[in-house]
Amino acid sequence: MNILHITAHLGGGVGKAHAALAEAAAAGRGRVRRTQHTYALLEAPRDTAYAERIATAGGRIVVTPSPGQLAELIEAADVVQVEWWNHPRLYALLATLPLPAMRLALWVHISGLAPPLLPTGLVALADQTLFTSACSLAAPNLKPLIAERPEAFEVANSGYGFPAPNRNACPTGQLKYGYLGTLDFIKMHPGVFDVIDAVEGDIRVSFFGHLDPTGEVAARAAAMKHPGRVRFEGYAADPQAVLGKLDVFLYLLAPGHYGTAENALVEAMSVGAAPIVWNNPAETGIVRDGRNGLVVDDLATCAALIDWTRRNPRRVAKLGAKGMYDMAQTRTPAAALRTFARAYAALAGHPRRNRDFAAALGRDSRTWFLSTLRAEDGTRAEDTPVEDTRSGDCRLFSDMASKGSLGHFRTCFPDDASLSGFS
Repeated sequence: MNILHITAHLGGGVGKAHAALAEAAAAGRGRVRRTQHTYALLEAPRDTAYAERIATAGGRIVVTPSPGQLAELIEAADVVQVEWWNHPRLYALLATLPLPAMRLALWVHISGLAPPLLPTGLVALADQTLFTSACSLAAPNLKPLIAERPEAFEVANSGYGFPAPNRNACPTGQLKYGYLGTLDFIKMHPGVFDVIDAVEGDIRVSFFGHLDPTGEVAARAAAMKHPGRVRFEGYAADPQAVLGKLDVFLYLLAPGHYGTAENALVEAMSVGAAPIVWNNPAETGIVRDGRNGLVVDDLATCAALIDWTRRNPRRVAKLGAKGMYDMAQTRTPAAALRTFARAYAALAGHPRRNRDFAAALGRDSRTWFLSTLRAEDGTRAEDTPVEDTRSGDCRLFSDMASKGSLGHFRTCFPDDASLSGFS
């Protein structure tokens, strides 16, 4: 089969996932054979590492194809798979270009539970929709579609672990605590430093990632009662090595955050770090409280559990061992390849169809942007508080040109008058 992937780029999580899948398929894992993958990138890659890995594994990379080239690629493809998140260029491509008839799959790289939402009309047009987390099956605006066509929805994880290492049955010495990921309260829980301050025993928590020394995260850490408990270690060039040295992965994310696959969490668990996570849908789709990690929903309980881990290293090691086993069974490229193989086989029996993307998505940038905040019937995502300035609508109204924000739309379409009038 010939599979055409249409994606804004191959950076970040989507590039990492496809590189892992391409390499696993080339190695013969997942029982997927005779499948040619072509990747049409709507933007020139800033970092070519993942694209180069995909090309080395046999994938074909086409950067910023012309409308004519893209039409030819679609006509040659047995399945067109749109790598979907709320990127402005994906909206523009689908809603403004006359595209040939196709068999359409979506691989969704946002949760859709809170803004940015997944457009209901787009999902209705797809022959098959694959989520990166099972939590997306509970998206309020998608429930009627899922109930009507359950066979058209699958879960193909995009976060994969590392090979399980050999670890001591019980940690020796003081437990090592850490976090790896986005150092911004857009993603992190705003109370994370309050939790660390409230732990009765003395601990040290290493934070890996890019830190703005003038930003709010640095300021909140400096204002702690015990600022010496936090260490900012910078970007981790080798996350496997960094995570493999941790005993406890302190992964407290903000309610309503935009993540879904949670690569860092899966990777930490795969090398035996026992996670402590907030009670968010994406995380609880991975962590089972008391089996392979700990789930909390208030700051006081979290501080007490951290203190409990400090006093019970053997129990922590058992949680970490369960996590390693679970990730090795469920969060692998081979498992995802088998899911895609089933989906592609089912799609082969579908006729190619023309689709009115403009009717489903809207015809201007303002409509596209607003569709990330509201479902077509005007309802909000149920679990996004309006007053939470770190998630949902307010994050998307940022002037920063990142992750489908208003600033991102304005950067992509600087002459579009429909984007004026927002305050």
